[in-house]
Amino acid sequence: MTELTVVIPTYNEAGNLPVLIDRIEKLGLNCEVIVVDDKSPDGTGEIAKRLNSTYGNIRLLSRSSKMGIATAVRDATLVSCGEFIAVMDCDMQHPPELLPSMLAEARSGTDMVIASRYTRGGEPNMPAIRSAISRFATGLAHFMIPHTRHIRDPLSGYFLFRRDAVDIKKVSSRSYKVLLEILASRNLRTSEIPFSFGARYSGKSKLCPTELLRYMGLVLRLSDYRVAKFIAVGLAGMAVNEGLLFLLEPHAPLLLASAVAVEASIVSNFIMNNSWTFRKRVHGAILNRLAKYNAVMIAGALLNVGILGILVFLHFEYLAANFIGIIFAFGANYLGSESVVWRLELPLG
Repeated sequence: MTELTVVIPTYNEAGNLPVLIDRIEKLGLNCEVIVVDDKSPDGTGEIAKRLNSTYGNIRLLSRSSKMGIATAVRDATLVSCGEFIAVMDCDMQHPPELLPSMLAEARSGTDMVIASRYTRGGEPNMPAIRSAISRFATGLAHFMIPHTRHIRDPLSGYFLFRRDAVDIKKVSSRSYKVLLEILASRNLRTSEIPFSFGARYSGKSKLCPTELLRYMGLVLRLSDYRVAKFIAVGLAGMAVNEGLLFLLEPHAPLLLASAVAVEASIVSNFIMNNSWTFRKRVHGAILNRLAKYNAVMIAGALLNVGILGILVFLHFEYLAANFIGIIFAFGANYLGSESVVWRLELPLG
């Protein structure tokens, strides 16, 4: 039985594929290699066929057009024979010599082994602009997708997983961040192995504005659009607050009217978030959740006021200072709501 399947999505990788396959074969692994080629005009698919005549364990999965790395991984996994599936790029930025260590880690019972640029000992080795984009994208994933927060490099393109631990049929996007889609779908036992991100041997990077937009859409979808919903609920709560204050102010002291309006907006926001934003996580006593939500909102308000005071003391313009405070308070309110009020089951680690 084949122990390992190595999946290599390709598009115009004729210059890289022979070198990569040679390095994989020298490892002496009990493996098959599936090259998923999206009709490369440079003849990558034909090269894969010729390599199979030499090594005998190279399979070509040829597709009719560019369909994305995520679906390439899904399609290859569905026709693979290995107990474990490794995914790597063809550009030599992912050193195949790490495969034996990743496989050994998976044999010990880990569901997902990630070659990580950001864990201790890893090296991103990227230009400053690309590094900044990568860090921002990673932070966005951590903020919006709870299952990724214990993982330093959830956007790695180099990983190995146990076939029976992942429902690969659920992968549906065309993004090249397929690991993120897998991690978001279920709890997995994960570990990270450091590696140094190498330079491309030949060809061009896949990073482009279209992929960045596709990534943003993927993160929103995988998070069930909770941040967008939370913002919409917050805006509705502002309307409740302002409207009720307008109605009460002529008939009650301003501070009392304001306090009632604030609490009414908190309760209305709680109801909307409970029934819409976090509806898939509703469990336990509703009054307990409401009390926790009140505490989170009060903490966020105090954070806003605190940041405002500090920045004004440092001679920031007060409206700019307040805006910065609102941004931080929003982040605190959202994370508090998600991790305290509507807490998700923690990942297995």
